Amino acid sequence: MSDEAPRRDYLTRFQQQGEVAMAERPLCVRLPEDIDALMREKETRTAWLRDAIMEKLWREGALPERYQGLMDEDAD
Repeated sequence: MSDEAPRRDYLTRFQQQGEVAMAERPLCVRLPEDIDALMREKETRTAWLRDAIMEKLWREGALPERYQGLMDEDAD
């Protein structure tokens, strides 16, 4: 067993944040080691990954209409 103390934020860690309802289960992805290291250095990697996914969907024309305004703001 690990000597590390268990995380005490287990009750709040994955709670809803913001106005848009989040999916019940998170997605998980494995990356090449060098890319993984870069991502883990990011202070706000979750937000960065969400933004990257939204941008890719927008470029593909698959972003739901309700998010189009967000992408239009970023384009300015």
